Amino acid sequence: MKLSSPALFFVAFTLLSSCASYRYIYSASPANNPYFTQKGDSKLTGYYSSSYENQLGQYAAGVDLQAAYAITNHWAVTVGYFNRREKDVNGYSTYDRPFDSSIVHYKRNLLDVGGGYFLPLNSSKTFILNLYSGMATGRFSFIDNGQSNAMDYERYHDSRITKWYFQPSVNLIPGKYFRFSFILKASFVHYGDILTSYTPDEQKSLSLDRINNKTLGFTESEINMQFGLPKYPWIKLDAAFSDASHQFPEDSRLSVRSRNVSIGLTFNVSNLGRNHPTEGR
Repeated sequence: MKLSSPALFFVAFTLLSSCASYRYIYSASPANNPYFTQKGDSKLTGYYSSSYENQLGQYAAGVDLQAAYAITNHWAVTVGYFNRREKDVNGYSTYDRPFDSSIVHYKRNLLDVGGGYFLPLNSSKTFILNLYSGMATGRFSFIDNGQSNAMDYERYHDSRITKWYFQPSVNLIPGKYFRFSFILKASFVHYGDILTSYTPDEQKSLSLDRINNKTLGFTESEINMQFGLPKYPWIKLDAAFSDASHQFPEDSRLSVRSRNVSIGLTFNVSNLGRNHPTEGR
């Protein structure tokens, strides 16, 4: 049975009205997790990333750029860039006060630097333990447009972000053309230098007062897989599946954009363009 346009609008409207709207203060992202085994290994990765919870005209997508280099047989340095553009559509609901409806556009940008220790656990270097940590800085902002008491409104919220993270992982390299990693990440994010046009009462209603100059903790888990190309050992097809969480109080209107899928390419820069059986990292 085909639904008419009014019927589709009614279904979407009903779904959007069924629960309170939230403000998403954190988004999951792929970890910068190299598959290094020795000095001189390197990587350059570019991802397209997206939340797979998107629906009804909403979106949450962006890019992640990562690089790393092994400066010794056990130590490496990392650098990365995180960018997201997101849109939420919130319908009419008695739970959505102070606003009746809203369309929220988010921007997130972070630049991080870090480093860590990697240790092969067997002689063939197919089982590797990694311990990485780092720091990121950037901005988190959103613009909120909608209606309140049948009147149009617009608000903005902008915060400087400082993030510290600790990231253990285990890499499995069973052969030349497949790799697998399980990654955990604990992050602590400070929201400072906040500029906003929300009133104090609106901030309290949306729980935004709970992040003013506060540091919150988040946890993430991830599965990463890489697939090699026989003729091009310096390039890998890369896929990451991430999930983030945080325990907010029951009355909180804050939330986490928890699920993320990233698809991209990873290059072993030191072997770029060489057609030989050396395994890229």
